[in-house]
Amino acid sequence: MKRQMFRIMLAMLFAGAVSLQAPAQSKGTEVKFRGAYYDQRRAAHDLEGIPEGSVVFLGNSITEQGWWSMLFKTKNIVNRGIGGDNAYGILDRLPDILKAKPSKMFLMCGINDISLKIPNDTIVANIRKMVRMTKSMAPQCSLYIESVLPINETRLVYTTVKGDNPTVDELNLKLRSMCKEEGVGFVDIASLLKDERGELRLSLTKDGLHLHPEAYIIWAKEFKRLRLLK
Repeated sequence: MKRQMFRIMLAMLFAGAVSLQAPAQSKGTEVKFRGAYYDQRRAAHDLEGIPEGSVVFLGNSITEQGWWSMLFKTKNIVNRGIGGDNAYGILDRLPDILKAKPSKMFLMCGINDISLKIPNDTIVANIRKMVRMTKSMAPQCSLYIESVLPINETRLVYTTVKGDNPTVDELNLKLRSMCKEEGVGFVDIASLLKDERGELRLSLTKDGLHLHPEAYIIWAKEFKRLRLLK
């Protein structure tokens, strides 16, 4: 057990180090998402597989660093976060996830796209594709889009998203509207973790972007309050 926990901690630390530094780059309309870490994690996910009917948490490093099974004390949760991933990477791996016929899926996506200066309308269009793909390939799956989290400027390490909280706020408004149009759930995690200035609370972040465990506890409590998970 101790060895397993140690491995998990190492993986979390490494994921935090690579987030927003993965070799995803924008060139015109082409966005690259593959890289050494992405490929390693995706290969590991393929080997692990997904039991049919699982609850899937899907996203980037913020999702990857969540200890979801421990937070909800259940074994049917699968973590499919990859540090540094963006909407293009998630779109590419989503079909393999949907083949497992998940019962629920919680998606957080967007901050790495913002760091690449991808327009919000393009981000929303890509997430809409994910919504429609899910409806088509796994109609039994209850899909929830989670709001993108703000940053904390005081502690921020990643200069690629400096000053982008207004962009995050705009994206969340667009995502909420898209979810209403598509008939899927929208979960506002950002409001729970903001301070009075609209930034990620300083006490909840280690580098202005990634979260301390306390933030995940708040996140999980909201899910339980909304009865999304027990």
